[in-house]
Amino acid sequence: MKMSQEDDVTSYKLDVERLTGQSDARVNCAVFRSRVSFEDGTIATLVSCILAEGKQEEGEKNLIKDVFDLVVKKLESASGGSLDVLKVAGEASSEFVKGVSQDVSFCHALFYKNAAYIFKHGDRVKVWVYDPPKSTELNFNWGSGLQKGGQLYLIATEKFFNYFDLSSQLSEQEIDTRELVDELATEISAKEDQSEIGAALVYIKENKLKAKDGVGSEVNGEKEIKKKMESETSKEASEESYEVDSEVLRPVVNKHESSVQVEPGITHETIDQGSKSRFKNPLGVLAAIPAEIKRLKRGDIKAIFRLRRKIVVVAIIILMILAISAFFTIRGASDRKKLDEFNSHLGSASSKYEEAVAILNLNKSRAREILISADGEVAKALELIPKDEKASELSTKISEKLKETENLSNVNLSTLVEVSGDLVSIAKSGKSLVGFSNNQIFDIDVENKSSDVVEGRQTTVSGYVYDNFAFVYLGSDVYKIALANGNSEKAFEGEGAYDIAVFLGNVYLLSDKQIFKHTPIEGGYGGGVDYFNESQQLESSSRFAIDGSVWVTTGGSILNYLRGEKQDFAISGLVGGELKFGPIFTDAQTDSLYVIDVANSALLKIDKDGIYTTSYQSPEFKNAVDLVVDEAGGKMYVAVGNKVLEADL
Repeated sequence: MKMSQEDDVTSYKLDVERLTGQSDARVNCAVFRSRVSFEDGTIATLVSCILAEGKQEEGEKNLIKDVFDLVVKKLESASGGSLDVLKVAGEASSEFVKGVSQDVSFCHALFYKNAAYIFKHGDRVKVWVYDPPKSTELNFNWGSGLQKGGQLYLIATEKFFNYFDLSSQLSEQEIDTRELVDELATEISAKEDQSEIGAALVYIKENKLKAKDGVGSEVNGEKEIKKKMESETSKEASEESYEVDSEVLRPVVNKHESSVQVEPGITHETIDQGSKSRFKNPLGVLAAIPAEIKRLKRGDIKAIFRLRRKIVVVAIIILMILAISAFFTIRGASDRKKLDEFNSHLGSASSKYEEAVAILNLNKSRAREILISADGEVAKALELIPKDEKASELSTKISEKLKETENLSNVNLSTLVEVSGDLVSIAKSGKSLVGFSNNQIFDIDVENKSSDVVEGRQTTVSGYVYDNFAFVYLGSDVYKIALANGNSEKAFEGEGAYDIAVFLGNVYLLSDKQIFKHTPIEGGYGGGVDYFNESQQLESSSRFAIDGSVWVTTGGSILNYLRGEKQDFAISGLVGGELKFGPIFTDAQTDSLYVIDVANSALLKIDKDGIYTTSYQSPEFKNAVDLVVDEAGGKMYVAVGNKVLEADL
């Protein structure tokens, strides 16, 4: 079924808030959120709450993270999201924890298209669904249900529910999850048994969009999911249906209404009544018409020509007056609308600036978030009236406070390993790293700080690791090398490129105007297909990373693409100075973007909504050629010359 452009489509935004107490030697609790990319190219959101209690045996230090990594790996090997897929992944997690000494309970919630799939293990993590004014506990071990706007999924430990009864707050029609989480975090920090407390709040928000051509296939898919879910778990399935946008995960920012009055900044053009006209006085022309009619009655033949000319002049003047009147009426209405929008943005920016200044000494992090929002509002105001004095002055004040609240961190990079040649790339390989020089590959043991040489290829430009194979780009060809034994084979002929990456088995090459995608086929790889729908002018220093979306650096910007379409992405909160971005790192298990600013010798941390949060500073970043970040382990690894350097995040 094809939908017309007049049809409405309901999409959804997930607001995910997470909070946990401080772990201790006896109990450890963690809440995870990750985007999951299936083999068919679709993306879902996985939220997990995991609780482990008991003495940790050797090898169980990272037990909770291992449980989460296992379910992510199982899901990403599937062709798409469904209850059966989550059940298989969940059962693998259950089997895994049966062999450990600790008592483990967990819940995995997978949000895919218009559905929520739940898998629970143990009895110490619970799930409630709030659909104001109703609320329901999900007692089954695994099941699924359709969602709708306004629902909130609360996935939390038993201890959380013992302490907090949120039924009144979560039964309201409008829920401010950010404010609620701020209050809960303060109370949790005061609890003696806070290590047993963890929770995730997933709020479903509804957006109404106009359907575009091609949307019909998604509607058909929605019906198929609903039919399948009703057969899987009719008790839990809702009669509502909608589509969940699993790629939009943004925290709620409070909006403050403003009463600030702003002086109008738009000047209106007026007609200069003293200017000379190309035409005669219209009143004189009108007065002459009766006289010409009398002359015509007396037989003056020339009068008919003069009369015709005067009538044409009068008609032209009337039309001009009507046109000018209509122009200024429309212009006035447009100016009033523009002024209203300007005042709204400027008033909001002013209100948020005052709020941020008021709490600056109490909560610097929260004040910075509000300042970033204020900066966005004043930027919109200046787009409408670029030279407005008050808006420019407020923009300067906000920039000064953003600089004042900037999170700068000097890091001391130490040598992890030193190899026999200058490195051109480094990449993750499980819990190890792999380094690439011009002619060799190095298997780097992070824990033992050692490296072994694997057979490489001459003239290596860039390298990447996927599924225990190294993919190296040599400037003209791409080779696939088994890390286990060094066996290599030519994968395909490449194009002139600067960087290589592999995602879900597909090989991507970044050139100066395009990304070429090579898909596995029987006996090798297919020819390069253009990934960008429209070519993009890039630089030789441009690099890219893939987490389901594609992130590309160019100059002082980061470009974001999804399925070849350029997305609306901009960095906020980063003020002043020249920027020159180079290597960038992220993946599906990493919450933020990490990009090296060569011009300022810094590593910048930017969340995937574009909010700049931290700047790590070291002279070594100026010469870095690549980086890897382990958020879970709290480590960064940077390739500089023939060394891999490391530091804590």
